[in-house]
Amino acid sequence: MNVDDFSQQIETLRSRVTILLQSTATEQYSQQKLTAEAFEELKIALEEMRVASEELQATRMVVEKERQRYQELFDFAPDGYLVTDIYGTILEANQATTVLLNISERFLIRKPLVSFIAQSDRQAFFDYLAQLQHLDRGGEWEVCVQPREKVCFDVALTVVTVRNKEGKPVALRWLMRDITKRRRLESERKLLFASEQIARIAAEAAERRSNFLAEASRVLASSLDYRTTLTSMAQLAVPTLADCCIVDVVENNSVAFTNPVIAASEPQKEALVRELRQRYPIPIDADYGLPKVLRTGKPELVTDILESSLQKNTWNQEYLNLLQVKSYMVVPLLVRKRKLGTIVFASAQVGRYYTIVDLAMAEEVAQRAASAIENAQLYRQAQEANRIKDEFLAIVSHELRTPLNSMLGWVQVIRNRKLDEAVTSKALETIERNAKLQRKLIEDILDISRIVQGKIRLNLHKVDLVIVIKAAIEAVYPTSEIKDIRVESKLDSSVGEVMGDAERLQQIVWNLLSNAVKFTPSGGRVEVCLEQVNSNAKISVSDTGKGINADFLPYIFERFRQADSTTTRADSGLGLGLAIVNHLVEMHSGTVYAFSEGEERGATFTVLLPLIEAQPEQLIKESQVKVNNLLALDGLQILLVDDNADTRELIAFILQQSGAQVTSVSSVGEALEALVRLRPNILVSDIGMPDEDGYSLIRQVRSQEALSGEKIPAVALTAFARDEERRLALEAGFQVHLSKPIEPDKLVKVLANLVKGNQQF
Repeated sequence: MNVDDFSQQIETLRSRVTILLQSTATEQYSQQKLTAEAFEELKIALEEMRVASEELQATRMVVEKERQRYQELFDFAPDGYLVTDIYGTILEANQATTVLLNISERFLIRKPLVSFIAQSDRQAFFDYLAQLQHLDRGGEWEVCVQPREKVCFDVALTVVTVRNKEGKPVALRWLMRDITKRRRLESERKLLFASEQIARIAAEAAERRSNFLAEASRVLASSLDYRTTLTSMAQLAVPTLADCCIVDVVENNSVAFTNPVIAASEPQKEALVRELRQRYPIPIDADYGLPKVLRTGKPELVTDILESSLQKNTWNQEYLNLLQVKSYMVVPLLVRKRKLGTIVFASAQVGRYYTIVDLAMAEEVAQRAASAIENAQLYRQAQEANRIKDEFLAIVSHELRTPLNSMLGWVQVIRNRKLDEAVTSKALETIERNAKLQRKLIEDILDISRIVQGKIRLNLHKVDLVIVIKAAIEAVYPTSEIKDIRVESKLDSSVGEVMGDAERLQQIVWNLLSNAVKFTPSGGRVEVCLEQVNSNAKISVSDTGKGINADFLPYIFERFRQADSTTTRADSGLGLGLAIVNHLVEMHSGTVYAFSEGEERGATFTVLLPLIEAQPEQLIKESQVKVNNLLALDGLQILLVDDNADTRELIAFILQQSGAQVTSVSSVGEALEALVRLRPNILVSDIGMPDEDGYSLIRQVRSQEALSGEKIPAVALTAFARDEERRLALEAGFQVHLSKPIEPDKLVKVLANLVKGNQQF
């Protein structure tokens, strides 16, 4: 029973008592009866009041339990709960709220909630409060709160408006939930999604790249004509990788950006590129674009071409404006460190800007293109090499047979006829000249062999080029006299020294002078000059001869190359001299180049050699023996070993004329017996002999000497003239290696030096 019901019963009881009192006035009730009825009614009322009181107490207990349950939920809830007035002043807050805001409850009550809102969200908070005047429940609102002495973090606020009976808002109930973890998870989810998107895009791009590269490889392998394959490759790159693709290849060792392979998205743009290439030639020494990439071997990527960059560097402004280039890449064509050219990929589309990913793909394309170019060039070179080899063998046969014809012919004439002294002298001169010519041909072939095997070695020391050049001029003087060619020299004696091999440097100048005399008609002129240019010594040999065809000029220093290799050619030779010159100059860290204005307009060959930097001189002393008389070997006992009787007879005669006593034998066994019997001063032995060779001889000699302690000087005189044979001879025990044929004076000088302990040869 509630209070209202109890009051209603009291009122009913009062009404009944009143009725009883009124009825006593009209009816004859006794006082006792009236009192008894009243007490009975009171008793009933008291019982009802007791029952009502018990029910009220039970209701209060239920309410208290509900209140405690609510308070526990309020206090220990993981989220923050607040009650504020309609202006946002905090009236009540649970424990979670105090933890979130880092403030105790007693300091939190009566504080405005806005004081814990980050400055950036406060105006939005005031607007939100104003909206709640008209709403019963606000949606979730994410806001940044600023706890006391803590870093801001994000929370989600949910609010319910409390209204009185008149519907007027009197309070606000807030739910505050920390969403930092949720935000982090959302961020991670977004990142994961983005990563998946990127991975998918990357996989699709990788598949496209793989398909493109596979197709490019197929195209590049489809032909051995590299310009055809490069054209197909460039067309494949447009528009997959670029709106315009330009390929420049270094041809015939000539760096010139004049004959590119071009593919463009529009035919008129391809024609425009060719026109612009002619209108704005690319300087080969430019510090940007194609020249820089070709020079350094490193790619160039311009992601976004800005107006400032157009004016400051890159390519010609009009060039790029006309092509509407937005982004471009230049990659080198590299294979085994050889720079074969460049490829330009240009984008004219708004929004397509190249990145390092595109650059990596471009480099892969360039690498495959470079391999295709190299394969095509090697195939072409192999075909050309076969042709040149056949021509060379024919020329070698001709060049060796021609002097042999003169030599054998005169020998037979001298042997079969009696000639006067003048004719005999002429015959001997002819034989000697042709023998020297044959020796020069053989030396050139051996030099080329050494060059191919990388076995040429330089005896480096300081060299005065004036002396070298004068010696070379003296060497060609007889030939120039016969052709009535003036050899003039302008030598600057103030030019410093170079570090080099004097003999090889003289060979360089002699080859150039011989070439000039050879190709200059009678009555012509050859000029050799020496001057200093910066830190280099410059040697130039120019002539008024037949000149060099422009088509042949790029091949002038290649082995076996001749401008005219037909049977009707006017000039002899193997085409090796200039190739040897080029290699020897490079070994001296120099450069050589040729210039000619064309046929019948002469030619100029220029050699640049680095000068020695100024420093305290450190003289390199050389032992030198001068042979001033024919008795330089007077009194020496020489043992000569050679299986060829003619050679033994000639060498013995030369040595005997110089005063030596010569014992000649033809085998290793005879030599070992003579060594024990004669104890000679010098051993001169051939290498290639039947049964046992010269290596076996010298090893046995050195083995026997190990017991006696004496050591005989030994010279290997052999037709095996390669560097490998020289090394083997020295390792076997010979002290000197001389190749046949040899000048008599040189042989005598070597033997004299050897006896005196100085090895000069």
